Amino acid sequence: MYKLTVIITLLLIIFSTSLFGSIRAVWVPLWEITTLEKADTIFCELSKHNVNQILLQVRYRGDAGYFPNRYNNFFPNPEKRYHALKDSLFDPLDYFIKKGRAADIEVHAWFTVFVITGHDLTVFDSTHVYFSNPHWVTTDYSQTPMNYELLEGAYFDPGIPEVQDYTFNVLMDIVANYDIDGIHLDYIRYPGQDYGYNKLAVEKYKQDIELQDAKNWQNWKEKQVSNFVQKVYNKVKAVSEHLQVTAAVLTDPDDAQEFYSQNWLEWLEQGFIDKVYLMAYTTSTSSLEKKLTYLSNLDMNDKIVVGLRSWSESKKYPAYEINKKIMLSKKMDFAGYALFSYSGIRQSEYFKELKMK
Repeated sequence: MYKLTVIITLLLIIFSTSLFGSIRAVWVPLWEITTLEKADTIFCELSKHNVNQILLQVRYRGDAGYFPNRYNNFFPNPEKRYHALKDSLFDPLDYFIKKGRAADIEVHAWFTVFVITGHDLTVFDSTHVYFSNPHWVTTDYSQTPMNYELLEGAYFDPGIPEVQDYTFNVLMDIVANYDIDGIHLDYIRYPGQDYGYNKLAVEKYKQDIELQDAKNWQNWKEKQVSNFVQKVYNKVKAVSEHLQVTAAVLTDPDDAQEFYSQNWLEWLEQGFIDKVYLMAYTTSTSSLEKKLTYLSNLDMNDKIVVGLRSWSESKKYPAYEINKKIMLSKKMDFAGYALFSYSGIRQSEYFKELKMK
């Protein structure tokens, strides 16, 4: 009887590992979940298609897809609800958490870190942090603030201590008040090599670094991002060691470090992030294979999730190409895959052809 019990237990472990061990995730943008009806449709669709992890956007641009300071205000969070959430009682994050628990689907809070605006400022009221703290916006070398119409929008400067404190509190408010499975960091970087020269950041750099040269400047900027990740990791794990801390990162680790001060290899090596999700959005399977082959040599496959493009422009990127990339990530034994994003899948009508397994 004892031997039979052991055998059954081992089979269950093997079965559960093969079935649930590989991450099958989808990024769900905040604008898709603004009503209960839309949220319910999305959850049903994702659960039907074998998804076991939802990366649910809870902060788009300094706003909230949840209720700030829901039960306690230990971490002060003044951010207002996302402008398209018209139902004052609906809580998208709480809804997905409850549905996820019942269906054995993990729900991770997808949190936009340093980019603070989109290209349309009219959706914010006068109390938005971009308006109340314009001196936090990163600048170029000439001290010109980053234009909100550039790239993804204006960024706050990671080198300003007040920016780090403010962002940390908003993030931890979510962790403290919601039973999420993890926190997923996005835009955890500088907007580019030409930014980071906000005078408040430069003052901090001069206080920290005695020998001020190009190399030390680059290292200091990198440290501002890495220190934030480590601080989040340590605090989240203090709340619960089972909570996961992950990040969306640029695929090439050298480019990520050199141009965006995003040294995600160090984050993994030092153990202050659980997994990274590559933004490997190429349409070419051969190009993706080359990138993944290079990363496989780092012997970190179990900590890397392959983020795949799942949108098409003019129907030029068929679903079978995504399926090939899904199979490639599985064949190369990465931790799983994530599709960006639900919006793209729906608009491109991919669900009926995707083989999400």
